Amino acid sequence: KEFRLHAPLLHLNKAEIITAGSRLGVDFGQTISCYNPDPDGRACGQCDSCRLRARGFAAAGVPDPTRYWHK
Repeated sequence: KEFRLHAPLLHLNKAEIITAGSRLGVDFGQTISCYNPDPDGRACGQCDSCRLRARGFAAAGVPDPTRYWHK
């Protein structure tokens, strides 16, 4: 069987993804990218994923709603 894979965000950087998500009404406060969150779901703020996320929000000019436990 043939199948197609649609990955519209594949070639976008973090800022572009955040900008697109903001236009679509994504509640980024309900998302997490952290490799090492605490038991309450707060991000560490120090892992590569947290740093990329924070830079993406800054570059997009969108306030970062991420809850960090260590920053």
